[in-house]
Amino acid sequence: MRKILIVCAAALLAMPVVSVASTAEAQVLAGRNAARADRAPRVTREERLSNIRFEAEERLAEIEEQVAEIEAAVQAAGAPTAAQTRKLEQLASRKAREEREIARLTAALEE
Repeated sequence: MRKILIVCAAALLAMPVVSVASTAEAQVLAGRNAARADRAPRVTREERLSNIRFEAEERLAEIEEQVAEIEAAVQAAGAPTAAQTRKLEQLASRKAREEREIARLTAALEE
């Protein structure tokens, strides 16, 4: 029995000590300003307006592509269908809305 206790004690002493870092130690290891460094830089007003204008320009290009596709289909068929006419009217109103938005954003950026 005594030999078993000595073998167990020797095995326990021979094992490496494993410890889990506490919250305070983890903060020190991560760096004092690690939370601040992870934040994205603030976007300026001009950058935000430029991004919105770019997205509006992309939507306008998509609308123009859809109009071109429908017009090509109309030319191939010879006459527009009622659905094509409605779709062209909807696209025309969306196009006008996007053009107004782009003009507004361009004016805001020039201020």
